[in-house]
Amino acid sequence: MSDDPLMEVVDNNDNIIGTYPRSQIRRDKMSYRLIAIFVFNNKGELFVQKRSPELKRYPDCYDSSVGGHVELGEDYETAAKREMAEELGITEDLEFVGKEKLVYEDAVRFVALFKCTTNKQIKIDKSEIRTGRFMGISQINKMLVEKEKFTPVFSMLFKKFFGGNK
Repeated sequence: MSDDPLMEVVDNNDNIIGTYPRSQIRRDKMSYRLIAIFVFNNKGELFVQKRSPELKRYPDCYDSSVGGHVELGEDYETAAKREMAEELGITEDLEFVGKEKLVYEDAVRFVALFKCTTNKQIKIDKSEIRTGRFMGISQINKMLVEKEKFTPVFSMLFKKFFGGNK
C-alpha cells in the first residue's frame, strides 16, 4: 500500500463524491469512511486492542477490536473483513450493528460498526497493535470513566452501543 493511498470522499449522506489522497483528505477535513468491529468471546467479553506506540495517530491508545479505513473501491463489509484478517489474523461472519456519523477533529467520519463472536486464536499484527485482550464491558466502562486513553471512534461507538459513561 502507498504511503498516501487514495480514498473515497463522501458527502453528508455518505454518498461517494470523489477520490483524493489520504493526506489531502485529512488536511482539508473531508468526510470519509471507516469501519470498526467489536469482537467478543463466548463469555461476552470484548477484545480491546492497544495501538502501537509507533503509530502516528492515537499511539498507545486503546481501540476497537478492529478498525480501519474503507479503501478505494471497497464497501464497508469488505473493508471490515480485510481489516480483521490483517489485524487479528481471523475470519468470522460479521453482523452489521449500525452506521454512525461521527464528528471529531473538525471532520466527519461515517463509521460502520460490525460485531462477531469467536473462539479462534487471535494473532495480532504487531506493526499496528501493541497488545490486546478480552475484557468485560463493565471493566471497559470503568476505564473510560477513569479517563484511560481510548481513540475517539472507540469511545463514541462504545458509549452509543453499550450506554457507557460519558
